[in-house]
Amino acid sequence: MEKTKLRAVGYRRVSMREQVDGHSLDAQEKNIRDYVAAQGWELIEIYTDAGISAKKDSHRPDLERLLAAAEAGKLDVIVVDKIDRFYRHLAGLLSALDHLHSINISFASVQERLDFTSPWGKLMLTVLGILAEIYLDNLRQETLKGKQQRARKGLWNGLPPYGYCKGLCADCEDPNGKGYCPDVGSPNKTDGKRLILHPIDSEVVKVVFSWYLNGNESDGNIAEKLNHYEMTLPGGFTGQPRQKGHPGKSEPGPFTRDVVRDMLKRVFYTGKLPYVGSKALGDRKTKRSELGQAVLYDGLHPAVISEADYQHVQELRETLGNNCRMKAGVVTRLYPLSGILYCGYCGKSMRGVTSNGKRAYRDSSQIERRLDCQQPLVHADHVEQQLRDALQGILNYWQENAGFDNSSQLSQEAENRYGRAKELYVMGEVSREAFQTEKDRYEEIKNNLQFTNPNAIITLLNSIRQGLENWDCTLPTDRKKLLRTAIRAAFLRGNVIVAVQPTDTFIPLVQPKYCNCGEGGIRTRG
Repeated sequence: MEKTKLRAVGYRRVSMREQVDGHSLDAQEKNIRDYVAAQGWELIEIYTDAGISAKKDSHRPDLERLLAAAEAGKLDVIVVDKIDRFYRHLAGLLSALDHLHSINISFASVQERLDFTSPWGKLMLTVLGILAEIYLDNLRQETLKGKQQRARKGLWNGLPPYGYCKGLCADCEDPNGKGYCPDVGSPNKTDGKRLILHPIDSEVVKVVFSWYLNGNESDGNIAEKLNHYEMTLPGGFTGQPRQKGHPGKSEPGPFTRDVVRDMLKRVFYTGKLPYVGSKALGDRKTKRSELGQAVLYDGLHPAVISEADYQHVQELRETLGNNCRMKAGVVTRLYPLSGILYCGYCGKSMRGVTSNGKRAYRDSSQIERRLDCQQPLVHADHVEQQLRDALQGILNYWQENAGFDNSSQLSQEAENRYGRAKELYVMGEVSREAFQTEKDRYEEIKNNLQFTNPNAIITLLNSIRQGLENWDCTLPTDRKKLLRTAIRAAFLRGNVIVAVQPTDTFIPLVQPKYCNCGEGGIRTRG
């Protein structure tokens, strides 16, 4: 039976050394033409890469052009004189054959007598595809092991993050090198295996963190400021900093919000090397969940910022969430009670708003026009000061009258409450959900009271007290963090805070004799 007339293309290649040694491109072409003619196929083109090696990652223009034609469906089979003309390393060969099979392109080699257009050849290709998957998976695992071992040694995997370079100044290839870095052309500072601080970019990192720590700058604001920032270094450099881009994707240029955001999330700047599972973090957009699972190794690279500043920035980002700090070019006001202040009449949350140029809190049901609640608009400073005074009173009373003396009493009360809930559950008077809620509450209280560790309570006491004493000169972001440490919810009626629900962490400092306690909270007014 006459074989189907397939559209065939040939591929031939010699390296520079093979050209010198007398290997002939003409001989490869003759063998390809003879084989195609014997099969009854139509030879439509022969692609040639002369003087180019087939080693891994080598750039072969005609092979790339051939593969593009295959992707476009312009051929049916690729013919080579020998397999090593196509790929010398097994990983590349198996991967290429597997890809060609996926787009219905066959492959034939004259010398090895391989013809994947025949039934037996197709079977062999399927087997090679399985071997390719096994081989590549094993290669991937070995590569990941090597990367993790480098991480354990404190060595970075991949391109240097912004702020660092390889220190190969004599022949610098860094995107922020020639024409930008003042050290280009000087003697090498390292052997290229260890990262050092880039003289300009590392200073930019410090500036970015310092701007964010003032609590008033968003990622976008910082990017805009950087794009108009003139930097002067001790060595005499004066100019505008830039991001380094990504080789092969984008060129060095202006900063963007995403670049600043990724910079502020990079724990690498503290001298640590994050590694989670099979991923080395930092050279990509890192999810918060991934960073939380990361193992931090001590890196061999120098730190740009302190761990304290890095942690403070992460706390600020968590506290601020998606709060906008700029609107129409104007700095927006922050509301420390957002998320914890509720209406004492309808129970809806109170939102921060601006009224007559001043900060205020308003019932969300009124904003959304879902409910006609009687709760009036209240000035923010007045409400925030009430909570500040309430917390100060709780701390003063605890220190003057209670201390650690009633620790056993609070522990016993929590245990009695849990015991009573257990009895009611056994008697069938409360549901399983209600019992589980009480059980969870009891365990949280027991865990957070920390009666066996008075130092923890004293640390909490001193931290909150210091924040309250410096209230007037504290940033709104720090006020919000302070209030959330102590208060889970506060309820407002009119312009008065009538009840407060403390956090589990703050419970050890709340004394029953100080206030009239309601269910799970402190009643501050009748």
